[in-house]
Amino acid sequence: MARQISNRFFNELITMPILEYVKTDHTLNMELRGNKVIIYYRGGKLLTVVDKNPTIFVPLDEKYLKENIDLDTENIEDYIPKAKRVIDRYVVEVKNHLWEKEIQQRVVQENNYSQNSLETDFFIIDTEYQDIFRFDMIALRWDSTITARKLQNYLPKITIFEAKQGFNDGSIKGTSGMYSHWNNFNEFIANKDKIESFKEDMKTVFEQKRALGLITGTEKYEKIDKIADDVDFVFLLANYKPASSILKSELDKISDCKFIFSNPMGYGLYERNIINKQDFIKRFLIVS
Repeated sequence: MARQISNRFFNELITMPILEYVKTDHTLNMELRGNKVIIYYRGGKLLTVVDKNPTIFVPLDEKYLKENIDLDTENIEDYIPKAKRVIDRYVVEVKNHLWEKEIQQRVVQENNYSQNSLETDFFIIDTEYQDIFRFDMIALRWDSTITARKLQNYLPKITIFEAKQGFNDGSIKGTSGMYSHWNNFNEFIANKDKIESFKEDMKTVFEQKRALGLITGTEKYEKIDKIADDVDFVFLLANYKPASSILKSELDKISDCKFIFSNPMGYGLYERNIINKQDFIKRFLIVS
């Protein structure tokens, strides 16, 4: 399902107070979802804006609510702080449930709208992408060099990042583990029609988010007309332990894949920190 929003919805959204609220509150992240947009806080769905006439505001999921709280979505100045508090409590009480998603949101913040975002090599186009398969983050690699940013003999490239939070070995194995995601990616890119439609959709979403001010500072660069033919897939292991025989076992099932390291601590994404599987094993794993 396409993630880009209609021109009518775009023009409506750009005048909404909720957009300005998101742009001035860097704990929030707005993602485009075709017929709606979702505002995330700490990886949780804080508010959904549905493209209908009139536009509908849908509050956070009832699963977050542990007590009766008056949440009036018509008054966002009152609603958002209360809704944030609900998610804060949920994160503490349901340990680790949103941590991986929260890490994804921090990656978005650092590469899209922090004071360092223009200096990184990637912009995050979408999170929690789902169309047949689910991918954590869809990014545009657009190197932070003068030549690349001016698009001089340079084609930006779509890159899929799969994030894994290292609080237990269960996050890297099984039906939602690394081997499964690697197979899904290869099946995904084998469908030429699907991958071309996906790339065009992501390119449009990127330009829409730029125009909405959700990827800051990039307005001085030209619109991207063409992107690279191939799509990359990179694992982002957050806080994972080096001494893991399970991680080594999972990697043995996968042909050469890519990993990204921090730079040297943080969430900024840089092309030079992406390495292949063998280099990752030599550099990171400690297996007795």
